[in-house]
Amino acid sequence: MLPSNQPHSASPSSPDLMAAEVSEFFDGSPVPTFAINNQHVITHWNRACELISGLTAAEMVDTRDHWRFLYTHKRPLLVDLIVSGTIEESVNVLYRDKPRHSNVIKGTYQIEDFFPHLGEAGRWLSFSASALHNPAGQLVGAIEVLQDITQQKEAQLALQKAHDGLEQLVDARTLELKASNNCLTDVNKKLNTSFLTTIKIFSNLIEMRASHLSGHSRRVAELARQIAVRMNVDFNDTQDIFVAGLLHNIGKIGFSDELLATSLNQMSGDTLGSYRKFTVRGEQLLMPLEDMAPIAHLIRWQQERFDGAGYPDRLAGENIPIGARILAIATDYENLQNGTLLQRRLRDDQAFNMVLRGEDKRYDPAVVSAFQEVITGVVNPTAETHIELFTSQLKPGMVIARDLIGQDNFLLLSADHVLDERLINKIITFENAWGVRMTIWVKVPAKEGVEAG
Repeated sequence: MLPSNQPHSASPSSPDLMAAEVSEFFDGSPVPTFAINNQHVITHWNRACELISGLTAAEMVDTRDHWRFLYTHKRPLLVDLIVSGTIEESVNVLYRDKPRHSNVIKGTYQIEDFFPHLGEAGRWLSFSASALHNPAGQLVGAIEVLQDITQQKEAQLALQKAHDGLEQLVDARTLELKASNNCLTDVNKKLNTSFLTTIKIFSNLIEMRASHLSGHSRRVAELARQIAVRMNVDFNDTQDIFVAGLLHNIGKIGFSDELLATSLNQMSGDTLGSYRKFTVRGEQLLMPLEDMAPIAHLIRWQQERFDGAGYPDRLAGENIPIGARILAIATDYENLQNGTLLQRRLRDDQAFNMVLRGEDKRYDPAVVSAFQEVITGVVNPTAETHIELFTSQLKPGMVIARDLIGQDNFLLLSADHVLDERLINKIITFENAWGVRMTIWVKVPAKEGVEAG
């Protein structure tokens, strides 16, 4: 179990919103996040939230003061409207028609706004909130996630200013425009990292309803990414495949606990028909987001078969996008081991052999070949290598190569996170508390090495 005495964990007197492990999950997240219970009392206030607000968890947990760092007077936040059940009636009045529904997670609201009293010159913040339910479907609280988008807004304003004056100051503005573009590129890179981290967070929250699915989407996404790299799929398509792996089960969000716990080979009739709609439902949830359209298509076609006997559209062969063909193998390999497909859970070697037997029927032979090479450890050489280090060998500035997973498969830090002294000390604290020696995979550029400790 994760330690429950960390400074930003849920207070012992707070209602039990979720397992104690989630407190450390909140604390390890680089995204400012807090949660309240159904009495509007703060139960979680993570370190990132402390940094952006200047208010400590000791000050905030077990209070109703979450309004303090956003406003100068007491007023409801999104989480309060969700908990009180007045979100639809009040949100447009309180936020001046700025909120929008999330098209990814049902019941989630998203807002961007400027807060002039934050920092020296004010800050732009983007935040979203969603309800938290227990396994019985009862509302137990709400969670709110924040991002500081000030740099992005400032970069956009700088670009607009450069554009307006371009006709009169072409030469001078050209240099300014390049600088602004470089700034915007850096900001977008950070936002993309935060976007993936947020998707992983919601993926974990969805999987908490079914213990046998813990960590499932993360493993599917990583295996699909490795297969795509092995097949030399282009970088942007590989990223889409990875995100589709994280979200491939999003269409099951409305399933009952009983249906989630039932193996596919035990289903029939209406139950099987309801189950098979999850791919189309997943596509429908993502399609309103224009940038997510390619990912939505992969989720729709993940259950198509190479021989044309799949669903929902009975596509065959190369008419099935390569990402969906890859996703089919990655999901089945994991589902054979966790009881989703068969009542009896298979060992990894048994699941591996069953996938191989599906070649040219369920699966594309070329994808099966790449899958086999990935599982057996055959990989293409790349300009960037990864090395496994003990915590004592970690140094500030190192980049994590693989998601850092704690006990019970909870995400602590996502891949591509840059380590600093504070994060290294936090990892060592976890290691000491768990009583195990941890290893972390980090990126090593070509021609560089790390001295073994």
